[in-house]
Amino acid sequence: MEIRLRPYQQEAIDAFFKALPHHRRQLITLPTGAGKTVVFGSLARRFYQEVCSEKPILVLAHRTELLDQAESKLNLVWPGVMTGRVQGARNEQLAEVILASTQTLVAGRSIPEPGLIIYDECHHSRAEGAFRILQDLGVFREDGPPLLGVTATPSRSDGSQIGDVFEHVTYERTILEMVMDGYLTDVRGLQVNVPNLDFRYVRTSGGDYSQQDLSATLNHDIALNAVVEAYVQYARYRKSVVFAVDVAHANSLAERFKLAGYAAASVDGSMSAEQRARILSDFSNNKLKILVNCSLLTEGWDEPSVDCVVIGRPTKSQALYTQMIGRAIRLHPGKNDALVLDLTGASEDKNLQTFTKLITSQSSKQNQERRSSDGSKRKTKSGEPEFEKQTMMTGESVTEWLQRVRELEQQENKFIEHVNLFANRTRYHWERIKNHFAISYGDGHWAFLIEEQKQYWPVLDIGNSRYLPLHDESMPLEYAQGVAEGFLELLESKVIAKDADWRNARMSARQEHLLELYHIPHRADWTRGMASDALNKKFAKREIKKVCERFVPERWREAWKNPVAKEKYERMVLSIREQAQQQRRAAQ
Repeated sequence: MEIRLRPYQQEAIDAFFKALPHHRRQLITLPTGAGKTVVFGSLARRFYQEVCSEKPILVLAHRTELLDQAESKLNLVWPGVMTGRVQGARNEQLAEVILASTQTLVAGRSIPEPGLIIYDECHHSRAEGAFRILQDLGVFREDGPPLLGVTATPSRSDGSQIGDVFEHVTYERTILEMVMDGYLTDVRGLQVNVPNLDFRYVRTSGGDYSQQDLSATLNHDIALNAVVEAYVQYARYRKSVVFAVDVAHANSLAERFKLAGYAAASVDGSMSAEQRARILSDFSNNKLKILVNCSLLTEGWDEPSVDCVVIGRPTKSQALYTQMIGRAIRLHPGKNDALVLDLTGASEDKNLQTFTKLITSQSSKQNQERRSSDGSKRKTKSGEPEFEKQTMMTGESVTEWLQRVRELEQQENKFIEHVNLFANRTRYHWERIKNHFAISYGDGHWAFLIEEQKQYWPVLDIGNSRYLPLHDESMPLEYAQGVAEGFLELLESKVIAKDADWRNARMSARQEHLLELYHIPHRADWTRGMASDALNKKFAKREIKKVCERFVPERWREAWKNPVAKEKYERMVLSIREQAQQQRRAAQ
């Protein structure tokens, strides 16, 4: 029986063929564990059977492990396919699918012209040798073979992009989406502060921390012990992969874990293939609890039972970071979630990648893409909420974060419903700015409803950047509204009523001038009310910002407790009201 594709895998394949007439160099981005090899294997079969069977399909990769995986999965999704390897001494070119090492082709090996080129882990495609191969194969010619790149990280670790190789992102899914839909395990990130670690003194090279500086900073007793202590405290029962800076750092960490009583080993590229395979086998068979490496296991190695990644080599590169945490996010029987331990320092570096930063950035991107598609905010297809404003907390799993956001969204929906009731109930035109409200009642005077912990202070602007609350405490919105509008009603002002006659008159020349002056979009047929609302919205943002900066609720809460001060403030409110009434009568 053939493998049944997951819905998103089928969507990715269909998207490729739909875009093929218009885009010859396409990119599909799927996180580790999403089945990229199954996707491009199924796509290769369909292309060969439906588009072109006269030429072979070429699969490119830079590592033997990737070519081995591709060959294995191809036989699962395409039973009976004839595959051939072009790598080192092997030169099996009489095949339906040729799997070739980029190093072998860079060395000058020629192959038949392919009908389709699939580049696995294509973020390497911008490397000089790989790019030259693609040029020689003709992918940049109009009549050249189509190119499909697949990767979990559509940028290189040095930060350079691959947009000059691929012209169209055909399909993309993030780790966040895959966890939300249940295809990857729930995962949480935890930040571990390493004493005296200060990234300000670590230089940058190739867009990331200098390996030399980072090794010198981390390969000493305090930092090494901090990694082990963090593991003991937060992950002592987890099967873990630790990423180190270099070979010396990896060996030092492995020794520290052994001294702490854990079965640990390190692997690196200088080992023989047999020695490395033996250590990996011991880890797979649970003879080892902890496996330390220095960027060796970022691609082409799958061990789904891993449920912890220790980022022992902090990085600025989102591409490298994503590759590292990809080692722990696959589903596995008995695995409830995965843990990512991020090493951070005493000084904040905004460029340092952490799990919470990665997932939060993915949520923001996801929401931006949904809004750009129809110009409005909306929920995801699966009913998930908008969560870009709710930063993920360290130690919080994706599922816990989503649950918290759902609850906050429910509260927000209730708040919006409450505000709508407020808008229908009031006879004055308040401007809402975020969770605050403002109203101009003439001659540059403003009243506000300032939110504080889900309650509101009715506040007056009394001039010279001074503000006076109309009550001694914040209160529910409808009560704050009542207090403020009770004051406004006594002013006998006709300019603030929503149904005032003047609002229906034609926009004045001065209003139109101000709209143009402040670059506020408008139409020539606007009424005075429409123009007034637009201008008040503009000015209200400025006034709200000022009052939020200067009005300190706690000080006023304490001040109103003093009977003498309270009487003084009440007299001030009365005086302001009387002055406004006198000015209004004089104007009439």
